Amino acid sequence: MAADMAAPQPRAEAGGRRVRIAPPGGTSPRGPGPVDGNDPSAGLRQLLAVEAAFRHAPDRDALGLAIVNESVTLVRARQGFLLRTDRLGGLAVERVSGTIQVERNAPLLAVVEAAVTAIPKAERAASGSIDLSASEGEEARTYPFRHGLWVPLLDRSRAPVGGLLLTRERAFDEADTALAGRLAETGAHALLALRPPRLPRLSGDLRKPALVVAGLVLAGLACPVSMTVLAPATITAERPFVVAAPIEGIIEEIAPAPNAAVAVGDLVLRYVDTAQRNALSVSEREVQVADAKLRQVTLGAYAEERVRREIGQARAELALKVAERDFARDTFAKTQVRAERAGVAVYADRKDWYGKPVAAGQRILEIADPKTVDIRIDLPVSDAIALAVGSRVRVFLDADPLNALDAQVDQVTPVARMTEAGVLAHRIVAKLPAAASVPRLGARGTAQLYGSTVPFGFTLLRKPLAVLRQKVGL
Repeated sequence: MAADMAAPQPRAEAGGRRVRIAPPGGTSPRGPGPVDGNDPSAGLRQLLAVEAAFRHAPDRDALGLAIVNESVTLVRARQGFLLRTDRLGGLAVERVSGTIQVERNAPLLAVVEAAVTAIPKAERAASGSIDLSASEGEEARTYPFRHGLWVPLLDRSRAPVGGLLLTRERAFDEADTALAGRLAETGAHALLALRPPRLPRLSGDLRKPALVVAGLVLAGLACPVSMTVLAPATITAERPFVVAAPIEGIIEEIAPAPNAAVAVGDLVLRYVDTAQRNALSVSEREVQVADAKLRQVTLGAYAEERVRREIGQARAELALKVAERDFARDTFAKTQVRAERAGVAVYADRKDWYGKPVAAGQRILEIADPKTVDIRIDLPVSDAIALAVGSRVRVFLDADPLNALDAQVDQVTPVARMTEAGVLAHRIVAKLPAAASVPRLGARGTAQLYGSTVPFGFTLLRKPLAVLRQKVGL
């Protein structure tokens, strides 16, 4: 990795200080071309051209190559290393003169990094000489360019952001050190210009208010609040009387309209009773036939012994026909269902039931007391929080969203089930206070459930934390 030995170069006067310049016939920083050794301003022009090349570098890679290669040329070094500061404050080789890519496993890089790291941190901000042969290892003893010049790259606060290490066979003099320092200042300026912008630091006048605001924010996040969650709510009857289909058949009519008042004994439901009426008529005729047969057998029993033995059979047939008639009469009576409790009829639409066949026990409608209601809340499993009986509930009905209803949790179902909307949810029943105004049955809205007390920050981060744990398992 060592470069070829450069020939001695003439010196030029720049501001009263002697600086070495490239030899006649050397390479200009802007491109190949001879440099007139008899021109006293040639060295100054070459230095300015190198600095311009630093400032015009399009990115950090191009700038790093320019810094290490041009510095080796102007200072008449044999090899150069550009080092950068890592996050832990250490130094790592970023560029090597004469190469495009750096082989990180090269033993020489370890020697260079060890030699630079050996410089105390308090002295890294100043230029100085390094004896590479003093390092440990076979590579350090066999390296031909034992004399090194360390030149730091400093930011505006004079803190090192990297450095430049130049090596050759003989020691560097003051002129070489001054010229290398000038190049390092220009290179550091160009590197800082290519850095992404940092957030501005707060001045001393703004730091105290910022700390106060940060403290207030942290105090607000630690403030205890009740964990709340929103869920859909519906006003339902507390103890409704369910009108179910007593027999299998076809619905002919539902007498009361939805939400209409119903008194005890009022007709609620009527079946198509053709089959039941005919069955009752046939069974009554069969009873008459069985009764006539029994009378005939009874009269004939006085004349014949054989007929006397048929009396028991005739009586059994009459009892069977009477039982069939009673069953047909009960079935016919059930074709008209009457209200057993006063209240209002609760169902969707009577037209949905006209001509609809139903099975025995199928739920048709409810008769509810409009003065005793419950609040049915379906809490999705994804939003479930710990709730206890007596927890506070606020209900915002869609019909009156500005006036919230206060209630308390009365029952919490531990087993979740699918709702009509296809959401897996827990069923929660809440009750209104005795003095509260009773809302209309079937009214819908949103319930706000209050759980245990937690810090406000936990309330904000509860859903993100739950999603994070479900996705990555933290």
